[in-house]
Amino acid sequence: MIPKPPHIEVIIPLFNEAETLPVLLAQMDHVRASLGGQATLSYLFINDGSTDRTGELLKTLHHQRGDIRVVELLHNFGHSAALACGIDHFQGDLALFMDGDLQDSPAALPHLLSEWRKGAETVVVERAERMEKQGYLFKTFYFLLRKSASQVPPINFGTHCLLDKTVVRRMKAHTERHRYFPALVAYSSKSIRSVSLPRGERFSGNSRVGLFGLIHLACTAFMSFSSAPIRLVSLIGFICSIGSLMGASIIVSIKLLTTWAIPGWASTMSLLFFASGIQLLCLGILGEYVARIFDEVKKRPLYWVSENWEIAPKSRESLGATHRPVSSA
Repeated sequence: MIPKPPHIEVIIPLFNEAETLPVLLAQMDHVRASLGGQATLSYLFINDGSTDRTGELLKTLHHQRGDIRVVELLHNFGHSAALACGIDHFQGDLALFMDGDLQDSPAALPHLLSEWRKGAETVVVERAERMEKQGYLFKTFYFLLRKSASQVPPINFGTHCLLDKTVVRRMKAHTERHRYFPALVAYSSKSIRSVSLPRGERFSGNSRVGLFGLIHLACTAFMSFSSAPIRLVSLIGFICSIGSLMGASIIVSIKLLTTWAIPGWASTMSLLFFASGIQLLCLGILGEYVARIFDEVKKRPLYWVSENWEIAPKSRESLGATHRPVSSA
């Protein structure tokens, strides 16, 4: 008996990607044709509150084609929430996660599928090169994260990956609001293999994450999978305490044993400003933890679904999709 080919569901979060979407679908269709009978393919688009024509275009494509499912979120909940929505609504044997700006090349799929057939639960696209101006910042981030978080593998990857359904099932168990997707993938995977490919440029427009968004993502990664920030507070406090004790001893010794003039206002204010800055830094780190704890305790839904456009049953059977119940927030 000939084994049934696996069904791959391509999960793509979208936010204002009306110009990129037709090109993305054309490239994905070309890759699907190149696969032949190795696998069947369908698409799950998560429209994360787009304000351009993305929603209208998705609705049109859904009516025109029998291989597209669309989940419309109530408003923009963010990239992490959109990925979580894709995990919750996944139906298939393999999940291909990728961004919708064409920085993640669809041409990587045959390589990922080949590695999966060799026995890997998870196959990720390692970012060999980055075209962004902040490439050196990413290298520094990955280096520090690997040094401080033992659960993160020594692979530089982001959203682009192929996951077995068993890994997706494990990822559904994660309920935290502040998510760092690559680390969650690693935490939920028994074996990870990588395919090294350069990271491309956006097809249209500029990145919507920005420097502050990247900083927020870095903070989420460190605070979710490493205790280094909170230990840093203790280390800074210890160093400052030792420094203060040594400084006080020197000042008292000079006062009692010599007639040297003790610097007054300038040195006092300098030490005061330095100590105040250290205290505010430590309070800021502690406050960040408190804020995240508060978000988790509220237990608000990670996202709300506005509309859910499913594939017709006959079309689903022709795709060979694995039937699984769809969960929602």
